[in-house]
Amino acid sequence: MTTGSGSFRGRLRALSVADILGFLRSLNRRGLLSFAAEGVAIGLYLRDGKVIHATSTRDADRLTEVLLRDGAITGAQLEVALRRAAGGERIGKALVASGAVTPRGLMEARLRQVRQIALSLFEWDSGEFVFMEGEAPPDEGLAVELPLLDLVARGIRSLRTPAILRERIPSPDWVFEPLPAADLQVTVALEPQENSVLRLVDGTRSVGVIAAAAEFPESETLRILFLLFSVGYTKMKAQPGADVEDQLEGEPIEAIVGRYNGMLGRVYQYMTREVGPISLHLLAKSLRAMKGDHPVLFSRSSLGGDGTIDAEVMQENLGGMSPARRREAVVQGLNELLYAELLVLRRTLGVEHEGRLLRTLRDAPNHPECPSSVDR
Repeated sequence: MTTGSGSFRGRLRALSVADILGFLRSLNRRGLLSFAAEGVAIGLYLRDGKVIHATSTRDADRLTEVLLRDGAITGAQLEVALRRAAGGERIGKALVASGAVTPRGLMEARLRQVRQIALSLFEWDSGEFVFMEGEAPPDEGLAVELPLLDLVARGIRSLRTPAILRERIPSPDWVFEPLPAADLQVTVALEPQENSVLRLVDGTRSVGVIAAAAEFPESETLRILFLLFSVGYTKMKAQPGADVEDQLEGEPIEAIVGRYNGMLGRVYQYMTREVGPISLHLLAKSLRAMKGDHPVLFSRSSLGGDGTIDAEVMQENLGGMSPARRREAVVQGLNELLYAELLVLRRTLGVEHEGRLLRTLRDAPNHPECPSSVDR
């Protein structure tokens, strides 16, 4: 089947499966999301914000293995079903026809199988992925329904290697803030321990302060903080640098926009080189968020194919402001956008890559300093 124009590929990092699934859910994409690493290939078919089918090359992920492991069938029952399947009958149909499972039991087992395959991806910290828009499973009659947001929450909760969370939240100085109740669009019910940590998130307490105040070990608190962020209960708090305005004193608006566009373009180039075309989609989410905080400045704005913003559109947006207010709005808004994009890069690639890019930006001539709060 021909794939749509929304197809993209990239490389996996620690827990980047949570980012990818959240991204595809936000766009309501349909298609096949494939993963490959160390000789293992996994495929998740997505539709309407849900995983509806999964494939895996691992023997342990076979439906019959799931049924045996759960005690739903015996070895003898499996032998009978396999003999029927050898004659051309599908294994699921053979299991039901031989009396090993009921139709309901078969569908419940398929859901457990799909969930098992999908959850295993949260332990991957390397590999490659590709999304092929429009691809459908070979038999949609076997579809299950596993909501993506529930899957992300369950994957983070079941993570067996919590040390991997330090790659996603490496600094105790990071600050999260809760989303206003009116902005919440999540459908995941929080567990008691998660609500307990959420009450500590107020936009002023750092990760380190929250970890010290929580009733749980630090690794569990980090797990909960990442879950709250991933499913949409909190967001990272931007803390733009205080010295940028002084460094740009006297600069024309056009020059200020040009300097920031230079840095935004470098962020995009770096992300594209490391994770592929999905970078533009990830960074565009930062701009959409900024439109809520700076509606005048970023109205009608979009990221170009090189990761920059149309300067003429911004100039038109600011036409009704005084020169002093116009300059203040440009510096503040673009500084926060740059900070938000650096957070995306840090989430996707890790703090080492962020530091590498920051050094490149600081060494570039005629660029203002990056937000000081990202220099950890």
